[in-house]
Amino acid sequence: LKVIARVDFCIMDTDGKEAASTTASMSGCGPEAVAFAKSPADSQEIHGCQYFKILDEQQLEYILIAAGEDVYMVGKMAAFQVQNLLTAYKERFDKDNFIKNLLLDNLLLIDIYSRAKKLHIQADVKRTVMMIETANSRDSNVLEMMRTFFGGNTKDFITAVDENNVIVVKDLSEGDNPREIERMA
Repeated sequence: LKVIARVDFCIMDTDGKEAASTTASMSGCGPEAVAFAKSPADSQEIHGCQYFKILDEQQLEYILIAAGEDVYMVGKMAAFQVQNLLTAYKERFDKDNFIKNLLLDNLLLIDIYSRAKKLHIQADVKRTVMMIETANSRDSNVLEMMRTFFGGNTKDFITAVDENNVIVVKDLSEGDNPREIERMA
């Protein structure tokens, strides 16, 4: 966005600590960010910078600061995108956490169906579970390799147990053969 719109951005938490920035010159905006976080405004111009609130389920999570010329629209779009990323990654984390707890038998039967419905996971689909273990602890990028290999289907779940073990929960759609998938792994 900085290159396209020629606008500098800084994301700060509600305590005024910088989380990410496109320039070092915005690191001193912490006190203004804290004051803006306490204000009722959704966006505000302070000292030539435009401040935007980024919410997650009506809870203030971050402050986006945009600096440059005519930054309101670009800053509003950037804040919207960051908010959508928060939601997407939170949902992904919740789904991965649900699958881990399901595999570890940490859920009650009634919780399984209600949480699956809430997370939009079909409960009546055939799936296979594979545990992928690396023999060499130097293969630290096993999770990313498995996501590249199996990650084409959004109904599959790939999650790390630890640095050497990955669990793949593969949706067996029509035509998928569990033995063929096992050989691929």
